[in-house]
Amino acid sequence: MQLVPTGISHLRPFAAVLTRGNLLPNATIAKVGVIKQSVLRGHPTRRFAAPSAQLRSDQPIKSSDMTEEQYQVLQPVKVTSNSLVTYTGDRILVGCFPRAFITEKDADGIVLGFGASGGPAAIQDISLGKLQCSAFVSSARNKLWWMTPHWGSQARDILPETQFVLMQTREDGPYVVLLPLIDKGTFRATLRPPRKGLDGANDLRIRIESGDASVKESRWERALYVAAGNDPYALLDAAVAKAAALSGGAKPLSQKQIPKSLDVFGWCTWDAFYFRVSAKGIIDGLRSLKDAGVSPKLLVIDDGWQLTEVDELYRKVAAAARVAQAHAIQTPAVAGGITGGDPDAVMHPGQATEATTPDASQSAQSMLPQGTPSSTPPTSSNKSLLSSAKEQLLSMWASMLKLISTAVGRLLYALNAVFSSMDFPQWALDAMSRLANGPMKKKLLELYAEGGDHSRRLSSVLANGKFSSVQAGPDEPWEGEHTNTEDLTSVVQHVKKEFGLDFVYCWHALHAYWSGVSPSAAGVQAYGSQITFPTPTPGIVELEPSTLWNPQVVAGIGAVSDPTKLHKDMHTYLADCGVDGVKVDVQGTVGLMGSKLGGGPDMTRKYHQSLERSVQASFPGNHCINCMCHSTENLYRMENTAVARVSDDFYPTDAASWSSHLGICAYNSLFMAPLVQPDWDMFHSKHPAALLHAIARVVSGSGIYVSDKPGAHDVHLLQRLVLPNGSVIRPQLPGRPTQDILFADVLKDNKTLLKVWNTNPVNGLVGVFNVQGSSWSRKKRRFYTHDPSPPVLETLVTPTHVHSFAQPGSAPQHFAMWSDQTQTLVLSAHQEDGMIVRLAAGGSDVVTVAPIFGVGTAVQVACIGLVNMLNAGGSVLSVKLQEGQGNRKGIFCEVLVKGAGSLVLYASAPPVDAHGNGAGLRNSYIDQQKKLTVEVPVTSDLQTMVQIRF
Repeated sequence: MQLVPTGISHLRPFAAVLTRGNLLPNATIAKVGVIKQSVLRGHPTRRFAAPSAQLRSDQPIKSSDMTEEQYQVLQPVKVTSNSLVTYTGDRILVGCFPRAFITEKDADGIVLGFGASGGPAAIQDISLGKLQCSAFVSSARNKLWWMTPHWGSQARDILPETQFVLMQTREDGPYVVLLPLIDKGTFRATLRPPRKGLDGANDLRIRIESGDASVKESRWERALYVAAGNDPYALLDAAVAKAAALSGGAKPLSQKQIPKSLDVFGWCTWDAFYFRVSAKGIIDGLRSLKDAGVSPKLLVIDDGWQLTEVDELYRKVAAAARVAQAHAIQTPAVAGGITGGDPDAVMHPGQATEATTPDASQSAQSMLPQGTPSSTPPTSSNKSLLSSAKEQLLSMWASMLKLISTAVGRLLYALNAVFSSMDFPQWALDAMSRLANGPMKKKLLELYAEGGDHSRRLSSVLANGKFSSVQAGPDEPWEGEHTNTEDLTSVVQHVKKEFGLDFVYCWHALHAYWSGVSPSAAGVQAYGSQITFPTPTPGIVELEPSTLWNPQVVAGIGAVSDPTKLHKDMHTYLADCGVDGVKVDVQGTVGLMGSKLGGGPDMTRKYHQSLERSVQASFPGNHCINCMCHSTENLYRMENTAVARVSDDFYPTDAASWSSHLGICAYNSLFMAPLVQPDWDMFHSKHPAALLHAIARVVSGSGIYVSDKPGAHDVHLLQRLVLPNGSVIRPQLPGRPTQDILFADVLKDNKTLLKVWNTNPVNGLVGVFNVQGSSWSRKKRRFYTHDPSPPVLETLVTPTHVHSFAQPGSAPQHFAMWSDQTQTLVLSAHQEDGMIVRLAAGGSDVVTVAPIFGVGTAVQVACIGLVNMLNAGGSVLSVKLQEGQGNRKGIFCEVLVKGAGSLVLYASAPPVDAHGNGAGLRNSYIDQQKKLTVEVPVTSDLQTMVQIRF
């Protein structure tokens, strides 16, 4: 007899509904048959029977009380009295018609279109009527490249550039999702708040724009998708996939190949070296990790390996700055116990701080006179005197220029800081823009050339001289005449052989480099680059005024009209060097680049189509990480690539960002996870927030990689993440917030802990985090600590927080739960029982939820997993509890374990013995806790069949 827990079906992989069939226009009844189980995604597939009768929906009813048959009789979203309503009769948008018209209906919702009010327009704001909801969570862009979550209950709480809204019409009502679309591939829609002084608090608006003043339209057939349903996760999976299909062709994650690099431990060079990455530095970093006993299998060579140049006028300034940067990096400031500055504060003007602002005086050297004219040559007797006088004059001249340059530089940075942290009228922004692009342009570009690489352009698809040999260091000459000294092939071959790497990725921008492709460099002449000076859209200026004078706007971008050959040559070169994949960054800038070339949506479409084709051709296994890509004009174009960064960077020296990062990743994943595996970014293992971020990466389902400097590692923490063979224990799904906190502001409400759920092959897990106190400030336009002393908070974690264990109609099930923080084991006899987790600010815990096998029999067992690993439950690949047959007396529990260490189980009775792969295993049993621990040894393949006899 085989004994299994009640409801064992929930332990199998879970599937999601991506479509429920199509509704004919004007249809009132949808007859939907049985939908077979589809590809893995994370939620049970609904199985529907054909409806027997039509239901009335003129009165609101509880969606939770409806059967699947009743649900299918009603259209999830329909029109009543010029309003958009749900299948329960709850209003969504009141009075949105006749401005809107219905373009398409399906089994989840409807597609709305709009017409221009005054003839063809490049940009149009249109009223959607009054928003009706009890609460919502949204994702809105906060920068050109990124977005953050936001919560509210009225239209006035909606932020500009909102791309996604999940809401409930009332607390016990259905879930509704609003998804602005991209129409005809050229017009991108976003949601907006009411106009100040003109609209009411609930008047929601939609903006439709091409991004190019010359690209106009008078009618937009597909501008907004509205869908509704009972299950928020299944609804989002279906609705976001639909929106992507309508807008850009991105396939759902369920239909994409997940790169195998996600299942191994990785190391990224960025925080370790920033732009000064070199072959020698990479070897030092890999050797440091190897010596620590935690060898990565993935190497990401971030920005700094490519051959680039600034425009000729600023090359001396840039060269001098690199010398100064070398000294600065060798003697870094210490912040929060972590060494090393973050150059992003310089590179992104909106984040410049006093501590990271470059010394503007560096540029004075380029302003020095080349010589002093003289009518008669000096004689030998007065040569030394004249030379001394000349030196004094030059010194005085240099000092004066230095003072002027420093004053001008500080003025520019002060102006930038003011404009970046306050709201100003448009005339003031225009004035600053004219100043930056007019009389102060040269000085500003000097500062950009000094402060980072954002004004540089690609000058060759080859690597630079810092990769000319395995010994090449960061100060190796690599510009100008040193353009043909690269030997990336030897470097890649060496690190793979010496350190056992399985995968090497290289960084590049979607448009090659930060400011594009050089129009004059000999190595890139074939691509026909032309400098375009882009104009940011009004929405981006509203969010990030400094975009008006960022490096790409002031210096212009070297744009390639057809990137096909560019991407092919870049990727073919890398693949020939042994590189396995790419991290494709700065994607939002392509939308900016398109402002005078047909518009951002159209330009990004061309670039993403080229990128997707090239990745498939050059990197088998779909090895690509999309980054800085949070505009829908990027997200909806990721046709096959399966991984994308879900938040702004991990900033090791910005304490206000450490906890905010987790909340942003979790809630942005609601929108992104249906299309891509969200990447929660690298972190540092030796850092004040290391454990917080380590647990977050474990529950996220993303890849796990660090950016430790050589010698700066927390080996114990890394060993809780990484198995001896360099692999990691990754859960099955993208981690997302639990259903009970979808509409809670976990960053600012001072009462809610962030909970993120996921599943393993047998168990579930819930990460719990106290991330209160800091957030991204829309007013200050930076991460900001609004509460330096957030309260200690507690929450009840139950099995139902693992959404897959909480499906309607499932039979009662019993669970054992394990807290990593307290190392305690508790039982949950009902799905509503659970474990109290109490956390101080910045605290974290991961709770493993294990179903009990053999409920109602002589022996009950729940397998927690290897508790020496943070994802303990992920080490359990299968569990079987059965009675012995023939001469085998007793009850046997067989557990297939991945990894080694202490295997903890709940067992209602002590064991007789335990064996692994035929050998006896040490074990101990604590009767009071019913806790059984079995020591699993390291094996060659890190898999052990543990057999426990009761």
